[in-house]
Amino acid sequence: MKNFYNSLNFKKVLCITFFLFLSFQFLTFKAYSDNIKNSEVIVLKMIADAKKHAQKTIKLSPKERSLKIEILIKQFINLDFMARATTGSFWKKATNTQKETYKNALLKQIVITIEEHLNTLATLSYKPLKSEARGKKLVYVKGIIKDDSKKIPDVNLLWKLAKDKKGNFLVLDLEIEGISLISSHKAETMSILRKNKGNFNALLDTYTKSD
Repeated sequence: MKNFYNSLNFKKVLCITFFLFLSFQFLTFKAYSDNIKNSEVIVLKMIADAKKHAQKTIKLSPKERSLKIEILIKQFINLDFMARATTGSFWKKATNTQKETYKNALLKQIVITIEEHLNTLATLSYKPLKSEARGKKLVYVKGIIKDDSKKIPDVNLLWKLAKDKKGNFLVLDLEIEGISLISSHKAETMSILRKNKGNFNALLDTYTKSD
């Protein structure tokens, strides 16, 4: 009889454990699914806004277009993360003023890098592809800028998004045809900082000269 109750209790514990495991798996899947959905919405909104921008500013000068799209892009990217990611350990040694100046300079560089591709949306279309969760926080959203007339080759895009401290999904990085915006920019930035022994002013002077 004792063995029977022991066996019964064991089965009960096993069933509860299994139920909790399934519940956890379901909640995890739902969280991942929600993250993917939210990330896709952000990318589609950004693309839609960029297309409107491209169509409305097509007759403006390149400088005027850049100023307008800078405001648009800033809404969707995690500039703080990008600034830290592109300067590595040197970021902690910079003053608050240097950090703010660098973030503004970085934003301008990002605008220059992606503006050409986003502005093509005035005449081309964006097609979303597969999206996938990478861990609990990171989401990859893939898409293509297409020319229906086939005169211009497709441009493959990979957006990397994650939640910020406020719970909003923002872009951490963008790969254009496999080339990471963050990685390519970090290589250049780190080279300048190492050459100048971590002197942030030297880095900022480089950006000032290139303006």
